[in-house]
Amino acid sequence: MVTSFADGTKISFEQACVANATGMCVAQRGMLGGDFPRHIDELCHSGRYDVEELRRLGGVVDYVVGSSPAAGVFVLATHNDPFHRFNLKLYKMGEGPLYAFYAHTHLCYFDVPVSAARIVLFRDTVIAAREHKVDVVTVAKTDLKAGTVLDGIGGYHSYGTCENAPEVNAARLLPMGLSEGCRLLRDIPCDALVTYDDVEVPPGRLIDELRESMLRRVGK
Repeated sequence: MVTSFADGTKISFEQACVANATGMCVAQRGMLGGDFPRHIDELCHSGRYDVEELRRLGGVVDYVVGSSPAAGVFVLATHNDPFHRFNLKLYKMGEGPLYAFYAHTHLCYFDVPVSAARIVLFRDTVIAAREHKVDVVTVAKTDLKAGTVLDGIGGYHSYGTCENAPEVNAARLLPMGLSEGCRLLRDIPCDALVTYDDVEVPPGRLIDELRESMLRRVGK
């Protein structure tokens, strides 16, 4: 798990879950991401996000590294109503058009048990996909030779990165969650995407049946 966090696979899965639950997408393969060694409030005026482009895309999921607060979750939102924009400015949320909202901590050792309790005690869905918007696809972590059997999430061979579902389906990209145990049919250079055409998939896996069922359900 530590390796999958360090190589970006974990955050890609997390943001894919958020995207599929909210109907958002990624602005580009791998998200915009990158270093932002300033306060999250300053993201609103950094020029990183174009409001009209965000509207056109229906919202995007993204991440930044090195900002403060250190390990939280943020949402950048906008509002067109002049009354609400006046009040957002009055309550020190800035001039807009983007406004930052954030939780300044992410305490997973508290969050996970609370989420489990919500599910068991209250039959409450913590997060659920409403449509297929984003996948996490397989990328070579190093130069890989034909015949290599991929070792999956957190391994030596590959890492996962976010891509929008239409591009995934069109290019037959191999989802990271299905990569373990697949044998390469050809050499793959470092940082190249792995496709279904590049691998031999082990026969009879339940996970592949579930993937096909999901794709039929969403009409892909």
